[in-house]
Amino acid sequence: MKKKEIRDLIYVSKSQREANCFYSFGIEFYEFMNGVSNRPENLILLKHDFHNENWNQHSRFDYVMKEEINELIEDDVYRYGDFVWVDFSKEEDLDTLSSNDIAELLFFSHLARPLTRIPKIRFAYHAHDDGWFNKLYVTDLQDYEILLANVIPLKLRKITGRKINDIPKDVASALLEITNEGLFIDLSRAIKSRAELKIPITTIGHFTNMDKVYDFREEVRNYKLWLVYSQKLWKL
Repeated sequence: MKKKEIRDLIYVSKSQREANCFYSFGIEFYEFMNGVSNRPENLILLKHDFHNENWNQHSRFDYVMKEEINELIEDDVYRYGDFVWVDFSKEEDLDTLSSNDIAELLFFSHLARPLTRIPKIRFAYHAHDDGWFNKLYVTDLQDYEILLANVIPLKLRKITGRKINDIPKDVASALLEITNEGLFIDLSRAIKSRAELKIPITTIGHFTNMDKVYDFREEVRNYKLWLVYSQKLWKL
């Protein structure tokens, strides 16, 4: 997989209207899959351009299982444009989807509305231009907390070339809480020294227009918090 430059801006807004729903900028699919614990391996592909998918005759949905998941993660998902998927437990689940289940999945694919009846285990993922816009429904909020704990160090390792530990639960919980106000982390403004890394954090409110979010990079000058990594430890 030929990767473009690492997206060094992260924005996460927890929806105030929909339960367990997050909008984000800056988290790409491969980062998501490497950031969550026990990554999902069975995905119904509702919008995609992957070329090694399976096809379920009953539902007429494309899907991948654990045999193909690594290839999907390594693929250039950005070229898909829209990328929409929902995880499921086992292949047999696809053969028992009702007409209403299928309709709801298609409705989610088209309008990114919440799901109730389908076999979603943990995630319903609706993205455009990988890493630019993502709307994600999670079953368990702890999954998103773990994602934040892992994806920030993952990016910093690639940007700095340093060995960096994952963020501990107490700090990740605080970051998750900040998403209620629109968490904005600009890794390009990190202050680096041999002794520590200081990453600026602020809040910008709730947006679904990621062009506007990206423009904040030039507008924001005063940061409310610093995420600090020093002596192999994280703190806010």
